[in-house]
Amino acid sequence: METGELRPVIKRDCDNIAKIILDALNKIAYHDDAQVVELMVCKWYDEQPRVDVLIKELTMMKRFENNEKSD
Repeated sequence: METGELRPVIKRDCDNIAKIILDALNKIAYHDDAQVVELMVCKWYDEQPRVDVLIKELTMMKRFENNEKSD
């Protein structure tokens, strides 16, 4: 089997993987995982087992809050 050719449909469920990672990053990447407003989880086969995490700060919310204060 080549890497990325087939998608795993066996356990662990994507939602369980996400919850474990969100909980693990509490107080490290953010104050609380309740702050996370967008999430994408994908499972792929690969030669190297791993979890890749990309975290981005959303600046649109800051702009929205600033507009509210100026009204």
